[in-house]
Amino acid sequence: MSIMSKLKKRIQKITKVLLGIVLVGGLLVVNYMAKSVASPAASEITYGAELVLAKPGIYGLKVESLDCLDGKVPTMVVEPESDSPVSKKGEIVRCQILERGATLTEYSEISGTVVILHGRNGRKEHAIGIAERFCALGLRCILVDLPSHGESPVAAVKFGSDAWEQDLAYAALMECAEEFGFDTENVALWGMSMGGSFAVAAAADPETGHVWDSVTIVCSLDKLAPVIQKKCKFGWLTKLTSRLCEFHGGADFYEVTPVKWAEKVTLPVLVVHGDSDELIPAVRGKFLYEGFSSVEKKWVTVEGGTHENILITKRPLYAEMGAWILEHF
Repeated sequence: MSIMSKLKKRIQKITKVLLGIVLVGGLLVVNYMAKSVASPAASEITYGAELVLAKPGIYGLKVESLDCLDGKVPTMVVEPESDSPVSKKGEIVRCQILERGATLTEYSEISGTVVILHGRNGRKEHAIGIAERFCALGLRCILVDLPSHGESPVAAVKFGSDAWEQDLAYAALMECAEEFGFDTENVALWGMSMGGSFAVAAAADPETGHVWDSVTIVCSLDKLAPVIQKKCKFGWLTKLTSRLCEFHGGADFYEVTPVKWAEKVTLPVLVVHGDSDELIPAVRGKFLYEGFSSVEKKWVTVEGGTHENILITKRPLYAEMGAWILEHF
């Protein structure tokens, strides 16, 4: 065998080895991504949330905990504290909503309840700032850890696409109402990003969706698959990632379709989206908005709003959302 033939064979072997390494490495990366969608890495409680939860009374709040759904949904019930003054953030929102011509009860007088559903990689404690502002408007807030988030013992999340997850918000509401002795006459749903998907699923439930007086959706999506494909680049890679996600106990991306669920929703819906959201572009939120069968629905574009800063732009968004919720009780 000539030197050139030996060299050619050696190059072919090296090429096959390198291709094998690239293939295995690629599969490992795709598998990691699929697993992270099914079971996101645990996020820490922020320093700001720790401060509020350590001494909630200073912020005008009362916080109680309950493990709902047989311990699978760790939950916090946050109410305005009657013996504490309204916090600075709460006072700002109260002033903003009064400027809109709305009528407010005295602080600590509760007029209704809002179930708050966090986004992917979030946890119930991350919503304490939302609760602080809504409580200032007389709204009791129920914060839950969605599956595979926070302290949830559930291994994987399916973005509200199965029956158990669809029922989650309603079941947690009812357990909290029974445990802490409040009625469910005036109740609203609020969900952000992944939590928005859960909120749409809950509102679409044919048996329990009627309990909600309104739904507020922030920076959420119409379908999961296009959002994932934006990262995967190729349709076949998205399908492979979806299969692997299912293997890890998560969702089939192509079955997470809030825009289809929205067709069953007829109650008042407020959809909020930032025009600078790169993770879930505003067009996806608009598709979702258009899918609702609700006679009364409202679309809000937040200028300069991204997936990260949507709640902290200069726009008085909490007052806007709070007014919508209160108007529909």
